[in-house]
Amino acid sequence: MSKIKDVERSIEVIAGQIAAQQMLMETIIVEALRMKAIDKAQIMALLTQGMDAFESNENMTKHETFGAIGTLTSVLDTIKRAKDAKLID
Repeated sequence: MSKIKDVERSIEVIAGQIAAQQMLMETIIVEALRMKAIDKAQIMALLTQGMDAFESNENMTKHETFGAIGTLTSVLDTIKRAKDAKLID
């Protein structure tokens, strides 16, 4: 097997691990909201501020910014789905 294929497979493994970590993070956030361990307004403000910070960070590449904002957007989407499913208020 070529070195390039080894690197591609390693990147795919890491990508899968990151996707699973994101899913767990979103699940923990929704559960904390459900248990009222964190305030919904605070987490929404944190996510919004995080997006603004990533957008204005000149030290990040376009791709890093895209990935970071995509992750935070996914959290917002998960919160919305949980609310629509009446799991949280």
